[in-house]
Amino acid sequence: MNIERVGGISARDFIERFVAPRKPVVLTDAISDWPALGLWTPDWFHTTWGDRVVRCRGAKGNAPLRLDDYIESLTTSTETAPAPYLRNVNIQTDWPELANDISPRCRFTATDWLSSRLMPKGWPRVARHLNQLFISGAGTTIPLHFDEWMMHAFISNVYGEKEFTLFPPDQTPYLYPKDDYYLVSRIPNPYAVDHQTFPLYEKAATASITIGAGESIFLPCGWWHTTRTVSPCISVSSNFVDDTNWNAFVDELCTMRQRLGASAWKTPLIRAYLKTTGALLRTTRGNGRY
Repeated sequence: MNIERVGGISARDFIERFVAPRKPVVLTDAISDWPALGLWTPDWFHTTWGDRVVRCRGAKGNAPLRLDDYIESLTTSTETAPAPYLRNVNIQTDWPELANDISPRCRFTATDWLSSRLMPKGWPRVARHLNQLFISGAGTTIPLHFDEWMMHAFISNVYGEKEFTLFPPDQTPYLYPKDDYYLVSRIPNPYAVDHQTFPLYEKAATASITIGAGESIFLPCGWWHTTRTVSPCISVSSNFVDDTNWNAFVDELCTMRQRLGASAWKTPLIRAYLKTTGALLRTTRGNGRY
């Protein structure tokens, strides 16, 4: 299974060739007009934002860190002893000073129906066109998973290199989903799998690709993925829902509500509202009304 690298593609072609058929792709020039590209480096964050206090996965005792101390730890990060992972920082709400550096909004994620004014404020997420910041050191890995609510993911590297390993949705039987949280695998480290404990994993069809600074990868909804940081890396992610995955989003959201024990009587109302919203968005897309 090969993942294409494509440049100079229009938003329409991107949707038709990759989003609609749910096919991963690496785009080589999607963020070429972002000021962050060439500006954001570990040294820049160290110098400009060193006094900022952050929380990172893997920090000792889950203690907060000064950003300059965290950036310093990236220089000694290795596969056997990776630095803590600064992840899922909501730029628009938690670090809005960075928002101008990732403007204009990437045209490939602009048709995000979750950002429609028809969606209740603050639900199902806190901001329109939300981007998240990730900073990691060499050797950092993440659990094997697919993104919640059956959202599409679009991840751009601003600095450094990161390896992505992907599995199509039909490979789920080989990936050992957790019983209580089925979008995350029970495999502790997908880069060091115990094949005696997880023998089916060897049967899984997979593809791997490394993206560098200025490149972006599209991960369709339902695709399992994990990453390994090759060199100190700064990435920005954006999840989106559009016509191609709206029905899957609605079904997944309602399923997750049921599994989490949310009020059962609300679920049919939420489903009906979202189905109606989707129908309205389909009839008005492209005219800018919503």
